[in-house]
Amino acid sequence: MKVDRHEQDEARRERIARVAFELFARGGLDEVSAQDIARAAYVSRTNLYRYFPSKVHMLLAHFEKAVQASRDDAVARLRAGANPQQVWAQVTARMADLGVRYRHLVGAVGQAVLGARQPGGSQAEADRDAMTTAVTLVALVEPVLIAMRDRGVLRDGIDTRMAGALLVDACLLALLHGGHRDQREVLRDWQDRFSLILHGALAPGVSAGDVLAPPAHSGNPVTDTRRPGP
Repeated sequence: MKVDRHEQDEARRERIARVAFELFARGGLDEVSAQDIARAAYVSRTNLYRYFPSKVHMLLAHFEKAVQASRDDAVARLRAGANPQQVWAQVTARMADLGVRYRHLVGAVGQAVLGARQPGGSQAEADRDAMTTAVTLVALVEPVLIAMRDRGVLRDGIDTRMAGALLVDACLLALLHGGHRDQREVLRDWQDRFSLILHGALAPGVSAGDVLAPPAHSGNPVTDTRRPGP
C-alpha cells in the first residue's frame, strides 16, 4: 500500500517535536543540542532543520498539540452539558499544573507567543508559528466563554475572542513574572487577574467569584501530576 508523503512528513514532524519536548523537559531548552534531538528522533540534522528552524519551534509544536487536546476535551464536556464554570476550573487547573511542572520551559513559550502579537517583528517565520500557538490558546478559552455567555453569566455583547486573548495574555504574563511555588499560587494569581479583565463583562447579578471559583460539586481542581507530559 502506498504511503502518503504528507502523512509521513506529519508523523516525522510530530515525532521530532515529541522527542524534543521530552529532552527539554529533562534538561532544559539551552542544555539540549540539535544533534541530541536528531539522534533521539532518528533523523539527520539536515532533516531536523527541514521540519523546524529552531528548538523553540519544536517546543511550540508540541505545546500547541497539547493545548488542542485540552480544547477538544473541553468542547466535548460542554456539548455533554457540563457546567461551563466547572469546565473553566478544569482547564485552568490543567494549564496551571503544566506551568508549574515545566516552569523552565514557560519563558520560551510565553515570550514567543506574546512577542508574536507585537507588530514589526524581524523573524516573520517564528512570529507566524508563535501566532498559530496563540490562536490555539484563544481557541481553548473561547468555547468556555461562549457557553458562559449563552447561560447568562456574561453579557450578550461580550466579544469572546477579545476576552479570550486578554485572558491568555494574562495567564502567560502571570507564569512569566509570578514566581509561583505551586499550582494553587498560580490559580490564585490568575483569579485576581481574571477578575480585573472580566469586570464589566459579567451579566447583572453575577460576581467574579461565581465565574472563577469552581462549583461546589466539582471537587478538587488539581490535576494528576503523575503524568509525564502535557
